[in-house]
Amino acid sequence: MNEQPNLQEIKKTLTSFLDIFTEYSEEIFGEHRQDRLDDLRTKLQRQVDSVTHLLLDIVGDSTFVISSFGRSMNIALRYLLSSALMGGNNELTHNFYDYKAPVLSVLNRALGIIDSGLWPPKEPKPILIIHDDELRNRCADLLGAPGAFDRVIREATTILENRMRSKPSHETLSRLIPNSSDQRGENLVNKLLNPDNPVLVISSDKGRRVAFYKILIGAFSYLRNPYHWGAPIFSTTYNERLPAFSTCCLTSVTRVFS
Repeated sequence: MNEQPNLQEIKKTLTSFLDIFTEYSEEIFGEHRQDRLDDLRTKLQRQVDSVTHLLLDIVGDSTFVISSFGRSMNIALRYLLSSALMGGNNELTHNFYDYKAPVLSVLNRALGIIDSGLWPPKEPKPILIIHDDELRNRCADLLGAPGAFDRVIREATTILENRMRSKPSHETLSRLIPNSSDQRGENLVNKLLNPDNPVLVISSDKGRRVAFYKILIGAFSYLRNPYHWGAPIFSTTYNERLPAFSTCCLTSVTRVFS
């Protein structure tokens, strides 16, 4: 049985980090005494790894928009604190300005989650197990990565396309789809798995062939294409759940072509 975290110690750690970071911020925007900045930054840097681990566990990973040299960039929570505390040019007020708000926000949010009783969770988080070796090697880390959920969808459907293309002979595939750039997505499914005249026969039962055909068309037209061509069209909550759901479906489908 997992040991319950010591909430008082965790709150003490987060509150201490928050207080020191607040002092550090005030010094950057105030007197900017270098010896004081060095002392506060060193104290914070010693806690960065442990505090980041707590934040990831309590809040979950997320991304923040930071301006750098006049350009915006996305930075994951797992890198936020270490980036904010690099020192050097990051301690110039105009560079530090964009780090201050997200750091204060995520620390206060974590403390609020603890105070409200929402963490630790009462039930364990479900674990996604990917049995297919190639999918696991190429997609598992992406499922845990922040933002940019299109990457896991794109990677999983690429594996699916590659396996479908590998099943017929090169001559057969070239005859059906002469242009190699067309040997992908829905066109590939239509040519190889048309339920009425399939090249790849996954079942003697036409009803099963129709159902499998629809799954594959949905995988490319509904799951992959919105991500492939631009920003996802789904809500944030659905957006966070879709990659894991999609990978579960694609795991089953790709194993048919293993």
